[in-house]
Amino acid sequence: IHSIPEWLDADENTLPISFVLYRPYPNPFNPATTIRFDIPEVEMRLIATLHIYDIRGRLVETLVNGRLLPGTYSVKWQADGFASGMYFARLRYGKEMKTQKILLLK
Repeated sequence: IHSIPEWLDADENTLPISFVLYRPYPNPFNPATTIRFDIPEVEMRLIATLHIYDIRGRLVETLVNGRLLPGTYSVKWQADGFASGMYFARLRYGKEMKTQKILLLK
């Protein structure tokens, strides 16, 4: 049995069939937004990463970094210490990658 960190909510009732990064909600946001994504049932050796980048492409925070069971996940990004502006949530799983824009307004 794989343990899921308590800050990472997972819905194990239905298994997704595709790799999806949903639009963060709310967006624009202040000071927190929720990022949801689906990990399909594929190889268990793959690492999932969810990084937040600023408008210049610099990594500002890592929200997920590890092996995840297939499922739908929800991660809250608490951006209290960050400046207003455009950010990018980038989800990578194996060779696949998805990106969503996020706007922090203070």
